[in-house]
This record gives sequence, C-alpha cells and structure tokens, in this order.
Amino acid sequence: MAFSANARPSALAEMNVTPLVDVMLVLLIIFMVTAPLLSRPLDLALPQSTPQIDQTKPLILSLDISADGTLVLDDRALSASDLRQRLDDALRSDPKAVLILRASPDASYQQVVTALAQVRASGIEQVSWRER
Repeated sequence: MAFSANARPSALAEMNVTPLVDVMLVLLIIFMVTAPLLSRPLDLALPQSTPQIDQTKPLILSLDISADGTLVLDDRALSASDLRQRLDDALRSDPKAVLILRASPDASYQQVVTALAQVRASGIEQVSWRER
C-alpha cells in the first residue's frame, strides 16, 4: 500500500464509550456510599403541641387619613391628640390590637408620619397598610 502525503485520515465512525463508563462508575460508587446513610434513623427532638391555643381575635382598628389631613378612626373624625387617647384606650382593652392604616393618595407625607408617630407612642405594635 502506498501512502499519499495529501490523504487525510478517515474519521472513526465509532462512539467512544470510555468517558460514559467512567461517569457511570463514579455515580455507582456515590450511590453505594450514600444508600446506607439514607436508611439510618435520625434522632430528632420534635416540638410538642401546646394544649391551650389562644383563639380570640384581636381588636381591629381602622385609621383613615384623608387628603385634607382629617383623621378618622373607626368612622369617627378625630384630632391628633384625640387619636392618641383613643389608641391608648383601645390598647388597654386589648393588648393585641391591630391597626389598619389607609391614607389617601393625596394626603401629605407629614400627615401620615404624624399619625404613625401617635400610633407608635400609644404602643400598638401591629400596623397594616392598605391602599384606598
């Protein structure tokens, strides 16, 4: 047979399976090592249920701030000082009271901050914001 300088070696039409076998062997070893670990029981300290659950709903207050700065707590118009007194009374009657604040999009930022300062000073911790 004569070899030519221009002849290119023909491409092999066979698939090289050596890398595939190597990967499969590594996966087999990983599964063989981890399988015994999965069947071992775990020692867990699970939390116990409490017999008494407080099912009472908290007092829900609704504070609306209009565009002209009027404060309305549960459908009653109030001033900022009256708001503080009403919030203190509500907190005394229910320490878990929740306040839902709704402000008009045209209300000034200062009016909203003043109302929130009164809410914070009264001690109400749960405040929710809803859009009008």
